[in-house]
Amino acid sequence: QYEQKAKTENRVWDEVDQRWVAVDAKNGTPISRGTTSAPPSANTQSSAAAPNGASQSKPKIKAVSLDQVNTAGKSATVAAAVQSRVAEMKTAQEDAVNRIRAAEESKKQKEAEEDIVRQKLEPKIKAWSEEHGKKKQLRALLASLHTILWEGAKWKQVNLGDLLDDRKCKLAFHKASRVVHPDKTMHLSAEERFLAKRVFDALSQVSVYLW
Repeated sequence: QYEQKAKTENRVWDEVDQRWVAVDAKNGTPISRGTTSAPPSANTQSSAAAPNGASQSKPKIKAVSLDQVNTAGKSATVAAAVQSRVAEMKTAQEDAVNRIRAAEESKKQKEAEEDIVRQKLEPKIKAWSEEHGKKKQLRALLASLHTILWEGAKWKQVNLGDLLDDRKCKLAFHKASRVVHPDKTMHLSAEERFLAKRVFDALSQVSVYLW
Protein backbone atom coordinates (compact mmCIF):
# COMPACT_ATOMS: atom_id res chain seq x y z
CA GLN A 1 0.00 0.00 0.00
CA TYR A 2 2.86 2.43 0.81
CA GLU A 3 4.63 1.66 -2.45
CA GLN A 4 1.41 2.15 -4.42
CA LYS A 5 0.89 5.52 -2.73
CA ALA A 6 4.46 6.57 -3.49
CA LYS A 7 3.95 5.80 -7.17
CA THR A 8 0.79 7.86 -7.48
CA GLU A 9 1.66 10.83 -5.27
CA ASN A 10 2.55 14.19 -6.83
CA ARG A 11 6.26 14.93 -6.30
CA VAL A 12 8.37 17.97 -7.26
CA TRP A 13 12.04 18.89 -6.85
CA ASP A 14 12.77 21.43 -4.11
CA GLU A 15 15.55 23.68 -5.48
CA VAL A 16 16.30 25.21 -2.07
CA ASP A 17 16.45 21.98 -0.01
CA GLN A 18 17.83 19.97 -2.97
CA ARG A 19 15.43 17.05 -2.46
CA TRP A 20 12.13 15.62 -3.68
CA VAL A 21 8.95 16.97 -2.05
CA ALA A 22 5.51 15.34 -2.20
CA VAL A 23 2.79 18.00 -2.52
CA ASP A 24 -0.95 17.99 -2.13
CA ALA A 25 -2.48 17.94 -5.61
CA LYS A 26 -5.28 20.27 -4.48
CA ASN A 27 -3.43 23.17 -2.89
CA GLY A 28 0.22 22.48 -3.75
CA THR A 29 1.48 22.39 -0.12
CA PRO A 30 4.29 19.97 0.86
CA ILE A 31 3.17 16.81 2.69
CA SER A 32 6.39 14.69 2.78
CA ARG A 33 10.05 14.82 1.72
CA GLY A 34 12.46 12.44 0.06
CA THR A 35 16.26 12.23 0.03
CA THR A 36 18.66 14.37 -2.01
CA SER A 37 19.02 11.61 -4.63
CA ALA A 38 15.66 9.79 -4.75
CA PRO A 39 11.92 10.14 -3.92
CA PRO A 40 10.49 8.93 -0.58
CA SER A 41 9.74 5.43 -1.85
CA ALA A 42 13.16 4.81 -3.43
CA ASN A 43 14.72 3.10 -0.39
CA THR A 44 11.75 0.80 0.04
CA GLN A 45 11.72 -0.08 -3.65
CA SER A 46 15.46 -0.71 -3.84
CA SER A 47 15.49 -2.88 -0.72
CA ALA A 48 12.61 -5.07 -1.81
CA ALA A 49 13.76 -8.44 -3.16
CA ALA A 50 13.12 -9.05 -6.85
CA PRO A 51 10.99 -12.07 -7.76
CA ASN A 52 12.72 -15.31 -8.79
CA GLY A 53 16.11 -13.93 -7.78
CA ALA A 54 16.16 -11.33 -10.58
CA SER A 55 18.28 -8.24 -10.03
CA GLN A 56 16.44 -5.09 -8.95
CA SER A 57 16.88 -2.22 -11.44
CA LYS A 58 18.02 1.09 -10.02
CA PRO A 59 15.58 4.02 -10.11
CA LYS A 60 16.24 6.42 -12.97
CA ILE A 61 17.50 9.85 -11.96
CA LYS A 62 16.19 12.68 -14.07
CA ALA A 63 18.37 15.73 -14.61
CA VAL A 64 17.22 18.93 -12.93
CA SER A 65 15.95 21.50 -15.41
CA LEU A 66 16.62 25.14 -14.62
CA ASP A 67 13.71 26.13 -16.84
CA GLN A 68 11.10 24.47 -14.63
CA VAL A 69 11.65 25.38 -10.99
CA ASN A 70 8.71 24.68 -8.72
CA THR A 71 8.09 27.20 -5.95
CA ALA A 72 4.77 25.77 -4.79
CA GLY A 73 4.11 26.27 -1.10
CA LYS A 74 6.98 28.73 -0.62
CA SER A 75 6.77 32.29 0.62
CA ALA A 76 7.33 35.19 -1.75
CA THR A 77 10.78 35.82 -0.23
CA VAL A 78 11.91 32.21 -0.67
CA ALA A 79 10.45 32.05 -4.17
CA ALA A 80 12.29 35.22 -5.16
CA ALA A 81 15.55 33.84 -3.75
CA VAL A 82 15.07 30.60 -5.69
CA GLN A 83 14.42 32.47 -8.93
CA SER A 84 17.45 34.69 -8.33
CA ARG A 85 19.66 31.67 -7.71
CA VAL A 86 18.36 29.95 -10.84
CA ALA A 87 19.08 33.08 -12.90
CA GLU A 88 22.66 33.14 -11.55
CA MET A 89 23.11 29.46 -12.39
CA LYS A 90 21.83 30.01 -15.93
CA THR A 91 24.19 32.94 -16.44
CA ALA A 92 27.16 30.95 -15.14
CA GLN A 93 26.19 28.03 -17.37
CA GLU A 94 25.98 30.25 -20.46
CA ASP A 95 29.32 31.91 -19.63
CA ALA A 96 31.00 28.52 -19.28
CA VAL A 97 29.62 27.34 -22.62
CA ASN A 98 30.75 30.56 -24.33
CA ARG A 99 34.27 30.22 -22.88
CA ILE A 100 34.54 26.64 -24.12
CA ARG A 101 33.33 27.59 -27.58
CA ALA A 102 35.73 30.54 -27.74
CA ALA A 103 38.66 28.33 -26.68
CA GLU A 104 37.78 25.73 -29.30
CA GLU A 105 37.47 28.38 -31.99
CA SER A 106 40.81 29.91 -31.00
CA LYS A 107 42.45 26.49 -31.11
CA LYS A 108 41.08 25.79 -34.58
CA GLN A 109 42.26 29.18 -35.81
CA LYS A 110 45.78 28.63 -34.46
CA GLU A 111 45.95 25.17 -36.02
CA ALA A 112 44.83 26.59 -39.37
CA GLU A 113 47.46 29.35 -39.18
CA GLU A 114 50.15 26.83 -38.26
CA ASP A 115 49.25 24.63 -41.24
CA ILE A 116 49.60 27.59 -43.60
CA VAL A 117 52.95 28.59 -42.07
CA ARG A 118 54.21 25.00 -42.19
CA GLN A 119 53.43 24.64 -45.88
CA LYS A 120 55.20 27.92 -46.58
CA LEU A 121 58.35 27.41 -44.49
CA GLU A 122 58.89 23.64 -44.60
CA PRO A 123 60.91 23.65 -47.86
CA LYS A 124 63.09 26.54 -46.62
CA ILE A 125 63.79 24.87 -43.27
CA LYS A 126 64.54 21.53 -44.88
CA ALA A 127 67.00 23.10 -47.34
CA TRP A 128 68.80 24.83 -44.44
CA SER A 129 68.94 21.85 -42.07
CA GLU A 130 69.45 18.92 -44.46
CA GLU A 131 71.69 17.97 -47.34
CA HIS A 132 71.13 14.91 -49.54
CA GLY A 133 68.56 13.62 -47.04
CA LYS A 134 70.91 13.85 -44.04
CA LYS A 135 71.05 16.41 -41.26
CA LYS A 136 73.82 18.99 -41.54
CA GLN A 137 76.43 19.33 -38.82
CA LEU A 138 76.10 21.99 -36.14
CA ARG A 139 78.91 24.14 -37.54
CA ALA A 140 77.26 24.25 -40.97
CA LEU A 141 73.92 25.22 -39.44
CA LEU A 142 75.43 28.00 -37.36
CA ALA A 143 77.43 29.37 -40.29
CA SER A 144 74.28 29.65 -42.43
CA LEU A 145 71.85 30.60 -39.66
CA HIS A 146 71.69 34.22 -40.85
CA THR A 147 70.14 33.05 -44.15
CA ILE A 148 67.03 31.62 -42.53
CA LEU A 149 66.28 33.86 -39.54
CA TRP A 150 63.61 36.55 -39.74
CA GLU A 151 64.43 40.19 -40.27
CA GLY A 152 65.39 41.92 -37.03
CA ALA A 153 66.63 38.76 -35.30
CA LYS A 154 69.47 39.51 -32.90
CA TRP A 155 72.01 37.35 -34.65
CA LYS A 156 75.30 38.27 -36.31
CA GLN A 157 76.75 36.09 -39.05
CA VAL A 158 79.49 33.74 -37.84
CA ASN A 159 82.41 32.70 -40.03
CA LEU A 160 82.78 28.95 -40.55
CA GLY A 161 86.52 29.24 -39.86
CA ASP A 162 85.84 30.59 -36.37
CA LEU A 163 83.43 27.72 -35.69
CA LEU A 164 86.21 25.18 -36.15
CA ASP A 165 87.33 26.18 -32.66
CA ASP A 166 85.27 24.10 -30.21
CA ARG A 167 85.05 26.89 -27.65
CA LYS A 168 83.82 29.44 -30.19
CA CYS A 169 81.39 26.89 -31.63
CA LYS A 170 79.87 26.28 -28.21
CA LEU A 171 79.53 30.00 -27.57
CA ALA A 172 77.82 30.49 -30.94
CA PHE A 173 75.47 27.60 -30.23
CA HIS A 174 74.41 29.02 -26.86
CA LYS A 175 73.86 32.46 -28.37
CA ALA A 176 71.81 31.03 -31.23
CA SER A 177 69.73 28.98 -28.79
CA ARG A 178 68.86 32.11 -26.85
CA VAL A 179 67.77 33.88 -30.04
CA VAL A 180 65.36 31.12 -31.16
CA HIS A 181 64.31 29.75 -27.76
CA PRO A 182 60.47 29.46 -27.51
CA ASP A 183 60.46 31.51 -24.30
CA LYS A 184 62.23 34.36 -26.10
CA THR A 185 60.00 34.42 -29.19
CA MET A 186 56.49 34.55 -27.71
CA HIS A 187 56.06 38.18 -28.85
CA LEU A 188 56.79 37.37 -32.50
CA SER A 189 54.32 36.61 -35.28
CA ALA A 190 53.00 33.08 -35.86
CA GLU A 191 55.35 32.61 -38.82
CA GLU A 192 58.41 33.78 -36.90
CA ARG A 193 57.52 31.67 -33.85
CA PHE A 194 57.18 28.57 -36.01
CA LEU A 195 60.50 29.25 -37.73
CA ALA A 196 62.26 29.87 -34.42
CA LYS A 197 60.93 26.64 -32.93
CA ARG A 198 62.05 24.56 -35.90
CA VAL A 199 65.51 26.17 -35.88
CA PHE A 200 65.78 25.57 -32.12
CA ASP A 201 64.88 21.91 -32.57
CA ALA A 202 67.35 21.46 -35.44
CA LEU A 203 70.23 22.98 -33.45
CA SER A 204 69.40 20.97 -30.35
CA GLN A 205 69.28 17.67 -32.26
CA VAL A 206 72.77 18.03 -33.76
CA SER A 207 74.44 19.74 -30.77
CA VAL A 208 74.93 16.39 -29.02
CA TYR A 209 77.74 15.58 -31.40
CA LEU A 210 79.68 18.62 -30.19
CA TRP A 211 79.96 17.73 -26.51
